[in-house]
Amino acid sequence: MADLLPDRSMPMTAQPEISLVIPVYKARQWLPRAVDSVLAQSCPDFELILVDDGSPDDSGAICDAYAAADLRVRVIHKPNGGAASARNAGLEAARGRRLAFMDSDDQISPFLLECALQQAERFPDDFILWKYCTGESGLVKQREEMKVSVWRQEQIGNLYRNGWFGAVWAMLFDRELLQTSGVRFDESLRLGEDLVFVFQYSRALFAKHPRGGFRMLEAGLYFYDNNGKENSLSRQFAPDFCENWSRVFHETLTIAEQVFHIPAADSCAIYQNYLRTIGVGLHSVLCLENGPMDERRARARAWLAGPYADQLRRVFRQRHYFSLYYWPLRLRWLGGFARLGQMQAENESRYLTWHYRGQAIHDRIFGPVR
Repeated sequence: MADLLPDRSMPMTAQPEISLVIPVYKARQWLPRAVDSVLAQSCPDFELILVDDGSPDDSGAICDAYAAADLRVRVIHKPNGGAASARNAGLEAARGRRLAFMDSDDQISPFLLECALQQAERFPDDFILWKYCTGESGLVKQREEMKVSVWRQEQIGNLYRNGWFGAVWAMLFDRELLQTSGVRFDESLRLGEDLVFVFQYSRALFAKHPRGGFRMLEAGLYFYDNNGKENSLSRQFAPDFCENWSRVFHETLTIAEQVFHIPAADSCAIYQNYLRTIGVGLHSVLCLENGPMDERRARARAWLAGPYADQLRRVFRQRHYFSLYYWPLRLRWLGGFARLGQMQAENESRYLTWHYRGQAIHDRIFGPVR
């Protein structure tokens, strides 16, 4: 942990340029690294809001120690409510012109805020994004010329399917727009709530700035530490996995198709990911969860008989989309979901081999989706 002697040389401005919100839960091991990386920013005009989400360890005390040492740090203590609740609390308390988020077990480049704000000032109509790395060595530690890529609004699906759109900690938000639009994290979702949030925000942003687009900082400005995420807010178990992800994909696909009119190839890829995700969930219900098998099969059948499954069957049939899970979906075949899910879990490369072979045959019959 950095030296925690009070630093009165960093007074808070009436309205900081940016508020950075970190939800905190069982984060004592990694929290100091995260906070120190924020306090080391080359851009000093920020506030850091640490939201202690009822953490049972001493994370809350660590937050308070940082707040006592640096006037730019504020702490919110609240009962445990999950990632969405914690981020909403930070959003409501934020005072900055702009807003960013971070996970408590990650780390940011000392130049992240400076680079993001420079782009936002130069291109106020655009949604500013940045790339992340999964190894600490990939984090930008020295000043360098920053390459920026530009994406049109209708390419939102391409950004998402390539893994660069959906993580709330990899983008910069206009706080006033969030306030006026009412866009918030859906606290009834335990997984994927950030994906819904960023699609809803994009809709609000480009309604206000119809000529805007996406600008991606092409450098490792954020270190996503995929190790030790066991206790992170984003990894909490959701017993309603299939229903949860159905709601997430339904909302994001509705916006992507009806608002941004994404190309059919991007829509197909997202629907394939949707059905594959449901396949993993049904395999978990049938093969991995505890409890009487009759009850687990009844839960799986209930989802397959519901409106989200009906919509998926209709879309894949009418648009001739391909998925290894399509026939198990169409026939409501539990054994097919169990077998394919097992293949994915045990040998992802084998699953992908069969997927690409099936896709090639399907494309010869129906033609590729364009």
